[in-house]
Amino acid sequence: MLIRTRDILQKLLCLISCLLLVLGLSPTISAYAEGYSLGDINSDGYVNAVDASDVLISYSQASSGVELALTDTKRKAADVNRDGFVDASDASSILAYYSFISTDVYEPFADYIIDKSTSSPEYNTYYRSSTYLLYNLDDERLISYHNIHKRISPASFTKLLTAAVVLRYMDMDAVITVGSEQDLVQPYSSVCYLAKGNRLTVYDLLTGMLLNSGNDAAYTAAVNTARTLAGRDISDTEAVTYFCRLMNDFAAELNMRESCFVNPDGYDADGQYTTAADMLRLARYSLTVPQIREITGTAKKNVTISSGEVFNWKNTNYLLDTSSKYYRPDAFGIKTGTTADAGTCLVAAFNKNGKTYITLVSGCSSDTTRYDLTISIIDTYT
Repeated sequence: MLIRTRDILQKLLCLISCLLLVLGLSPTISAYAEGYSLGDINSDGYVNAVDASDVLISYSQASSGVELALTDTKRKAADVNRDGFVDASDASSILAYYSFISTDVYEPFADYIIDKSTSSPEYNTYYRSSTYLLYNLDDERLISYHNIHKRISPASFTKLLTAAVVLRYMDMDAVITVGSEQDLVQPYSSVCYLAKGNRLTVYDLLTGMLLNSGNDAAYTAAVNTARTLAGRDISDTEAVTYFCRLMNDFAAELNMRESCFVNPDGYDADGQYTTAADMLRLARYSLTVPQIREITGTAKKNVTISSGEVFNWKNTNYLLDTSSKYYRPDAFGIKTGTTADAGTCLVAAFNKNGKTYITLVSGCSSDTTRYDLTISIIDTYT
């Protein structure tokens, strides 16, 4: 059996070598991540057939009883399916990825793995959410997940994208006046209680939007950002349309190909949708942005805005509330969401056992359910 395995590997290596000669292999696709890059075995900055060949050579050596000549960093890069082994299945995944990106459709290897995942083998039917996931951010690995490419309403997760766009284009110290855009806020929305005529900095506006999940803040932020970029006094509706184009462009940069946004607050609307896989991409990005990470990781904050009014904003994420039975000292974000179409939702971040994890649940039946499920997922699989 061992001899047959080696024969197969030698044929595969021969095939790869021929491909390298035919292609000339001048890599054009950069790998992804810092420290080590998933799939980039030789650390040349690219994921391609050379890396697949290196994996097969290592596997062949191991099959012959020779110790793998791989450093810890290379082992992490080589074990692309995160099963604890470096073998032919990893090489197969790398070759499939290389074939995929050769069609001029680029995405990082870690995102490619997410795209190929639907439900994990150990999917727990106890989790009564329409979709959920647990992701190890350090190892770029999905641990447990279900229906992550199913279309869902983004609800207030949308505000993470709104914040990202605003941060790209606006000065955080700029003072904005709340205006007629408030008339666009839907009745019974989650708000941070802004009023027309209030003046506040962009940073305080984002605090009200992310901490207290204020739809009113989302509209003010969106309209003023759009007008600043347009360079003219466009209408509130035109400004929202303009801003949503910016949102969708930004989402495309994050490889969020399964999403479309038509408003800045995530309120249910025709043509607005996302998936858990795309929300994972947005959450990963959000945790790299200091302002978003700081605000979403804050439990409560008293804010005196530029026009003198005082607001006591409290994070809607109970995992951060020391007075809540759901309080978790290892949690540090990130965003709740609730709409009729989305149900109750939560994307959360944890630092546990020296690792950073992201969880997401959507389509839950109650406010308490989303916390019960989140806690069950993080404690069961980590």
